[in-house]
Amino acid sequence: MKFLIVDDSSTMRKIVSLALSGAGHQFAEAGNGREALGLLASGGFGCVILDINMPEMNGIEFLEANRGLPTSSTPVVVLTTQDEDELRAKAMGLGARAFLAKPFKKEELLATLASIGMA
Repeated sequence: MKFLIVDDSSTMRKIVSLALSGAGHQFAEAGNGREALGLLASGGFGCVILDINMPEMNGIEFLEANRGLPTSSTPVVVLTTQDEDELRAKAMGLGARAFLAKPFKKEELLATLASIGMA
């Protein structure tokens, strides 16, 4: 499966990409939500792994912008340092399929993906 990793931290994108590639998955990377919308429109992604805090377009803005687009059926897993119940509820209400807090373990990420049929 091909994942789109959306995070403004190149270090975090590298950590997530290593976990995914180690499990046999492909990936592409975006540094913010606006860049992610453009890449997602090109097609071919099975799942988005999305940070919340990013410049230009944050994760919540991405989820709002993606609503109603043909790409809105692509599952989104939020992976963020913010683990507040209100933020979790908002992201899930906007279509996120799972919510995982940083820091995380590789096994935890892969289990979360498996729980929504994406691993």
